[in-house]
Amino acid sequence: MTGFGTILLLVGIGVLIYGLISFRKKKWPRRKTQIVIISSILAIFIGAAIVPSEKEEASTEKPKQEEKTKKATVEPLLKAEKTFKTTDDGAIVVEGKTNPGAEVTLDFVDNPDPTATADEDGKFSLRVNELDQAQDAVLSITIDGKTKEQTLSLEMSPGYEKKLADKAEAERVAAEKAEAERVERERVAAEEKRIADEKAAAEKRAAEAKVAAEKAAAEKKAAEAKRAEAKRSAPKPDTSNKQGETVYITATGKKYHYDQNCRGLNNSNGETAVTIAEAKSRGLSLCKFEQ
Repeated sequence: MTGFGTILLLVGIGVLIYGLISFRKKKWPRRKTQIVIISSILAIFIGAAIVPSEKEEASTEKPKQEEKTKKATVEPLLKAEKTFKTTDDGAIVVEGKTNPGAEVTLDFVDNPDPTATADEDGKFSLRVNELDQAQDAVLSITIDGKTKEQTLSLEMSPGYEKKLADKAEAERVAAEKAEAERVERERVAAEEKRIADEKAAAEKRAAEAKVAAEKAAAEKKAAEAKRAEAKRSAPKPDTSNKQGETVYITATGKKYHYDQNCRGLNNSNGETAVTIAEAKSRGLSLCKFEQ
C-alpha cells in the first residue's frame, strides 16, 4: 500500500515537470508559473522526508503481520504408533513426532501422567518405569493453544506378564506362610496359657489343702489338749466303789474304765457297761490313765 509521502513526492515531481514545460512554452503567466514550481518543490521535499519513515514502519509491520499469519496457520501434528508394549522389566516408552516445541502428555489410569516437550525436530519420548496393567492411554499434544489427541493401547510383554504372575504367586505363598506362622504362634500361646493356668490352679488347690490340713491339725491338737485338760481337772474315780458300780470294757481290751471318755477307749469299736465285780471276774484291771 502506497503511503502519503510517496504520493506527495510523485505529485510534486509531476507538477514541477508540468510547470517547467508550461513556463517554457509560455502557457502560464510568469508569476503563476513561479508559484506552481515553488509549491511543487516544497511537495517534493515534504514527500521525500515522509517516505523513509513510512518505509521503516512498513518494514516493521510486515514481519509482525507475517508472524501473526504464521501463528494462525500452525496446526498440531501427531505421528505415533497405535500400540506400545512394555519391556520384560515393565518399562514402556512412547515415541513419536509432532510440532517442534509442542507440549506432549500421556494420560492414563492409576499412574502419574508423564510430560515432555518435542525437540527442534519435533521428536518426543515419554517413559513409564513400571506399568502395572494393560490399558488404553490418551496421547495429547498442545501448541499455540491448540490440542490434538490420539488413543494408544499399552500392552504387557509376555516376559513381564510372567514376572508379575511369579511375583503374585510369591506374595500369595508368603501370605499363607505368615498366616500359618500366626496361627501356630496363637496355638502355642494358648497351650502355654492353658498349662500355666492349670499349674496355677494346682498350686492354689495345694495351698488351700495345706491350709486346710494345718487348720485341721491345729483344731485336732486343740481338741486333744482340751480333752487332756478336762481329764486332768476331772476328779479321780473312787476305786472304793462297791462291787456293783458300773464300769466300761471293750470286747478285746484287758482294762476296765470308770470314765466312758477315757483316752484308753479312743480306739475302741464300742464299749460295754458292766459291773466292776464282773470286770474283775474276767481278769480285767483298771486303765492306767485312771490310776
